[in-house]
Amino acid sequence: MPEREHGKYGKVLFVFCGGGCKAVMQAYAAAELVKAGFHPAHIVSSSAGTCNAMGFVESPGAAGAAKTIRIWEHDITSPDAIYEIHPYLRHKLTHLLGIVPQVTQGWGPSGSVLRDVRRALKFFPLVMSLCVGMPFRLAGRSVSFLFRLMDEFSSPLKSFRRLVHAPEIQRTFDEFDRYFELKRMKAFLDPFPLLATLAGQINLQKVITSPVVWSILAERYEDGSTVVFSNKDADLAPTAGEDARSVKAKHDLFYKRIRASLALYPLFEMVEIDGSRYLDADLANPLPVEIAFQSGCQTVFILLNVPQQAVRLEPHPLSDLVELNVLTRLNERYIHQRLREAQYRAKEFGINLFVIRPDEIPAGLGLLEIDSKVIEQVKGHVQRRMQDYLLNLEAHNLRFAPPIP
Repeated sequence: MPEREHGKYGKVLFVFCGGGCKAVMQAYAAAELVKAGFHPAHIVSSSAGTCNAMGFVESPGAAGAAKTIRIWEHDITSPDAIYEIHPYLRHKLTHLLGIVPQVTQGWGPSGSVLRDVRRALKFFPLVMSLCVGMPFRLAGRSVSFLFRLMDEFSSPLKSFRRLVHAPEIQRTFDEFDRYFELKRMKAFLDPFPLLATLAGQINLQKVITSPVVWSILAERYEDGSTVVFSNKDADLAPTAGEDARSVKAKHDLFYKRIRASLALYPLFEMVEIDGSRYLDADLANPLPVEIAFQSGCQTVFILLNVPQQAVRLEPHPLSDLVELNVLTRLNERYIHQRLREAQYRAKEFGINLFVIRPDEIPAGLGLLEIDSKVIEQVKGHVQRRMQDYLLNLEAHNLRFAPPIP
C-alpha cells in the first residue's frame, strides 16, 4: 500500500474475537490485511483470537502472519492437536463403566461376580434418584429456568453469560456431583496439546518487548467482569540486572494470563491468578467495543468468526425460546446491537471501522473440530474474498456507511 494511503488510516487496531477452530478463517483474513500494508499497533483478543494474536505480536508484520498461519497448517490440524480427555474424567468413566458386570465375558470385569454385585448395589441409590426423584425435580426447575431465559431474552443487549450460574442449574449440578464428584474434575478436556504447541512456537520475551500493544481479555468467574491483561503490564517489564529465575517467573505469570483467555470453561479448566479464577471472555464479552475504542487508534478492524444470520431484531421472549437453536453462538441479535454501538462510536470519534466476518462456516470446522483438508479449503476461499474486499475497502468503512438499523 502506498505510504500516502497508509497514512490516511493512521494507527491500526485488530480485534481478534473467539470462535474455536473457526478462528483459522480469522488468521488468513488478518494475514491478507498485513499483506495489504495494515500493520496493527494494538491488538485486542479473547479466546481463540488470543492464539492468533500471539504470532502477530511476537513478530509484527509479515513474519508474524506467516508464523500464525504455519501453526494452523502444521500443528493445529486435528482435534487431537488441541485437547485430550481430562485424566480425572477418563478415570471416572472407567470406574463407572466397570460397575455393570459383563456377563458375556465370563466372570465380569473384576473376575468376581460377588464383587460386581456389591458394586452394583452400592450404585443402586444413584439409579433410584435419577430414575424416580430426579425427573420431578427437573420438571419444576425447568419451568423456573424457562422464565429466567425469557427475562434474558427480553433485552437485546444481554448475552447468556451467567445463565449457567442460575440456582436451578446449580442445584441440579450439585445433585449429580454427590455421585460423580465432577467438581473435583474441574474440566472435561485437557488443552495440554494446544498449550504445548504455543509454548514451543512463541517466544514470550519477544511478545513482552514487542512494539505492538496487546490487550488480552479474560472473565473473572467470581463477579463476571471482563479483565484486561497486557504484554505491557508493569509487573512484566524487564528490569536491569534481573536474573534468569526472575525472567522465568515473569514468563510463567504472563503465560498463565494467556491461558486464562483460552480457558473455555467447562471444557477447559479455569485458571487461578491471585486468588481469583479466570476463564475465556468470549462468552461474556464477544465484541469488546469499549476496549477497542479506548486504544487511541484511528482504524479498527474487527475480525469475527461468526457468519451473519437473518434474525428478528426486536426481542420477543416466547419466540426467542422457540428459536433458541437458531440463536446459538450467543445470539446474532446481541452481536448486531454491539456492532451498531461500534458504528455509533466510530462516527462520533471519527474512527475508521471495518468488520470482517465469514459468509459461512464450512462443514468440518467448529468449536473443537478441524482437519487439514478444511484448512486448505478455507485458505483459498478467504484469500480470494479478502482480495475482493481490499480492492473496494472504503465501501466497507462503517464510519461513512448509513447507520445500522
